[in-house]
Amino acid sequence: MPNRLVREGLMESEAVLSLPVEGRWLFVIIILSADDVGLFEATEFKLARRADVNRDLAGKLLQMIADADLIRLYVVDSKRYGFIPKFRQRLQIKTSKYPLPPRAIFQDDSDALNKINELASKTTVGAPVGSGCTTVGQPPEAELEQEPEGKVSELRNSSSSSAPRRRRKAADLPVCPFDRIVAVYHEMLPELPGVRVVRQGGKRQKAVASMWHWVMTSIKGDGSRRATTAEQGVEWFRDYFERARNSDWIMGRLPRGPGHENWEADLDYLCSEAGMKRVIEKTKAPT
Repeated sequence: MPNRLVREGLMESEAVLSLPVEGRWLFVIIILSADDVGLFEATEFKLARRADVNRDLAGKLLQMIADADLIRLYVVDSKRYGFIPKFRQRLQIKTSKYPLPPRAIFQDDSDALNKINELASKTTVGAPVGSGCTTVGQPPEAELEQEPEGKVSELRNSSSSSAPRRRRKAADLPVCPFDRIVAVYHEMLPELPGVRVVRQGGKRQKAVASMWHWVMTSIKGDGSRRATTAEQGVEWFRDYFERARNSDWIMGRLPRGPGHENWEADLDYLCSEAGMKRVIEKTKAPT
């Protein structure tokens, strides 16, 4: 394990202090596990073992750390990796054992940009910089679904399954048409809060891109893909938003619980794991 410089400011960071104690410890484990650029393998099994916490808890903590923007997650060949922004460690390695992330993840970090570009020019490991590997806001183990339509599959133990897996390389996937998806959202769900603020490479874009990747790579129960072209992908989102419209709970036609009376579903919720489960598992597909 490489030597790491852990700065004093970590103890005063609002983002770190917003985490539960177990989350802070897991973040320290991630810092100690990352390479010189700040890349690490973000699988729940390994992180749970290193931090000596329950695997399910590790998954929840990992998402909390990502939500605080202390790490940024991405997927290559259906495996999850992470990047620590503003890592600022001395670059000693000549190659990375981890696939390099897409540019959107680190484009606001000039130090990482220089280091990753330097590695990309030398290494044959991983994806080239800006290759379009998908960033994620939710755990990606369900990227390749094998269960029937109507469930968001959890494939953490799928390595022993005899069901065939059909994978598409990230470079082969159509680029996520964020603006078109937002336009379809506004068209299909005008009653829900509109999308007004979009930060380039921000959490909202990453969440939509993660869902787009799932749509373009996952497999339905009949063995077919949900979408193979950009047009099919956009139509899938149209159907998805239509299903959301048919949900009394999402549309607020049912009373909210105490403390959530004024809560409204929005695009961020619909692109989250909780939102996908609510729509896909508890509504019927349009006929």
